Amino acid sequence: MGVDHDMRAGADWTAAALKAKGYRADFSPSSLWELERLLSSEEPDGRPRPRGLLGQELDARVPMVGGYVGEVIRRRLGGAWVRDGGQPALDLPGGARIYPVQQVQQRLGSGAGSLTAYASALGADPGPLTPVLPCRCCGALPAADTKFRAVQSVLLWIGYTRSPGPFCRDCGTAVFRQLQQKTFMLGWYGIFSPVAALVLLLNWAAMTHVTRLAAPTAQPGAIPGRPMDPGRPLTHRPQVLAGILAPILLLTAFVIYTRSSAP
Repeated sequence: MGVDHDMRAGADWTAAALKAKGYRADFSPSSLWELERLLSSEEPDGRPRPRGLLGQELDARVPMVGGYVGEVIRRRLGGAWVRDGGQPALDLPGGARIYPVQQVQQRLGSGAGSLTAYASALGADPGPLTPVLPCRCCGALPAADTKFRAVQSVLLWIGYTRSPGPFCRDCGTAVFRQLQQKTFMLGWYGIFSPVAALVLLLNWAAMTHVTRLAAPTAQPGAIPGRPMDPGRPLTHRPQVLAGILAPILLLTAFVIYTRSSAP
């Protein structure tokens, strides 16, 4: 196997590790901000966390991280991986030769040598840092900026509940199920019952943003919070089934009464 295969395989391993921890790793220049966040989390005091991504097999994993940095640059600018005195290097169009693995070693060893600034100086600009949204309920990452709703409708009265995010995957699922249950139970007993059907659909649409998230993890340097318990699925909740059956039974009883009382 050549150096090109080894560095691309290492880059793919790093991307999978980033995604498993909830970070974006699509080989775009902006994803280097995500890699910086991961490295800051893995080395909060300048040393790798013992049970972290870099806490074991550091000498083997640093080249993999360097492979990801190099692949981000190569995919944006072009170039080819080569060996230079036993060190992997990347030859860029125009004749420049860079050493992404050494850059990662410097970043880990001293905390200096920003990977985003490194890529930007070469022409693969990551752009500005995008603010990271933590979960409103537990503070975990990643989180989706969405909201859920509930409706209660009785005769001429309507009540409306709104729960804005951002939500992590677990907290979002918990809030979604709570408000869907509330709407199923209390949304059908007034003239505004069609609004309940609309709210249920809007919640399901909002839930698609939550289901795409990775498992919640604590923010780097933050005290980890506990995500909410999602609870049982809606189809396993008697309250939801009762909320669906009750209006059907009431409507059926009303129809039977109307027909029986007709002359």
